[in-house]
Amino acid sequence: MASFRTRVEDVIRGDTTKNALLEELLVNVEQLTQQREAAKNELEMARDTAKTYYQKMMQAEAETSHMKKSMDDCDRFVLVLIDGDSMPFIDAFVSRGLEGGEDAGKHLRAIIMDYHKTNPRYHADDRLIIRVYANCQGLSKTYKAAKIIYDESVFAQFLVGFNSSHPLTDYIDAGSRKEAADSKLKANFELFYRNFHCQHIAFGGSADSSYAGFLSPFSSPNAINERVTLLEGPAFPNDLKKVAQGFRQASFPAIFRTVKLQVQPNGTAAITVGVKRPAAEPLNAVRERPPMPFIGTAAPPLQVQPVSTPIVQQPLVQPTPPSPIIFQNQYGQRLDTPLNYDRKYLQYLYDYNSKLCNNFYLKARCPYGASCEWDHSQVLNQLQLDTLRHKARTSACRNAFCTDAQCPLGHMCPRNSACNIASCKFLPEMHHIDTSQVYEVNTVNGEKKRVPVPG
Repeated sequence: MASFRTRVEDVIRGDTTKNALLEELLVNVEQLTQQREAAKNELEMARDTAKTYYQKMMQAEAETSHMKKSMDDCDRFVLVLIDGDSMPFIDAFVSRGLEGGEDAGKHLRAIIMDYHKTNPRYHADDRLIIRVYANCQGLSKTYKAAKIIYDESVFAQFLVGFNSSHPLTDYIDAGSRKEAADSKLKANFELFYRNFHCQHIAFGGSADSSYAGFLSPFSSPNAINERVTLLEGPAFPNDLKKVAQGFRQASFPAIFRTVKLQVQPNGTAAITVGVKRPAAEPLNAVRERPPMPFIGTAAPPLQVQPVSTPIVQQPLVQPTPPSPIIFQNQYGQRLDTPLNYDRKYLQYLYDYNSKLCNNFYLKARCPYGASCEWDHSQVLNQLQLDTLRHKARTSACRNAFCTDAQCPLGHMCPRNSACNIASCKFLPEMHHIDTSQVYEVNTVNGEKKRVPVPG
């Protein structure tokens, strides 16, 4: 660069008119040279930085791959959930008490593992967790009434044997509360379905149609959910049969009964029952009975247009089939229309009369019929029915977009915007629901029309 400058200076000595322009040109050349050197330095630094980050990225990917492989190979398990009330074990196991229970647990474990080997996700180290939930007291009575066991203690011994068959095999008494076993199966299913280590769930509740609505969101109309197998003992009811098409299905008749238990009450013809105990009186024997009295004055915390008309003055009505009409907002979310209900009768239901059968009174159809353990014997008027429906709605449906016209559960948090319960049983999308537009939907023919917003 110095020699070039010398030559240029020699040229311009004889031409003073161009001196200023050439000086400016030399300055620009020097500036550009400096910028070029700075750019080269920055480029080298950028290359070094990129190389460093690339090495770190490759290291992180290697660690992630190793971690994923470790997770894939660590703590993998298969979960078996059985509703013992609707999926009873075959008589040959139960009738042998302790020994039969142990054999039942071992045979169930063996047959599930053989089945799991057909699963593409199978791994030789997969562990098997078996959980059976049932109303054990009611089930033991049913086995005895069906003359499969001579004493209820035999079934208690069966449970001991089943639980001792393997440390990860449990037969658990869910209690006699209605749908106690159902709620435990559903909670376990939701918990472990999201668990990365859970490779597969075998779900057995074939005789209970209440699982249809619960399982529906996990199925796909155009594909099979390979993570879930529905076990069939007694035949699937129609509602569950449709939902089951979206899952893998299996049947193990060597383990579970394919028909419900048969009981002969008082020597009459055999009737099919599960674990539900017979009602004290048939409905036709009490049709003319006046409504039950009610007690209590305190109003419940949740109120929707309460009325105080005396219940006994209302006309008596029998359960009628629910309307196929439901209501939705513009986004398809299910809306619960306001109900007139009696505050005193509602308190009475909570305090003294909590055994009314929602299926019978609110759906006009109970799958257990006269063998249902819940009360079918009372004759309710319309206001009492609406009060019972209001009570049922305090339990949340698991689907904010439910289209089951017979669903008696709630689809909107009754507290609405005033709800401040951190663990509210209603889903987040069941709060602050937009009701600016309301649509009436006929679930039978699919007709949908906009209707005025209720005042």
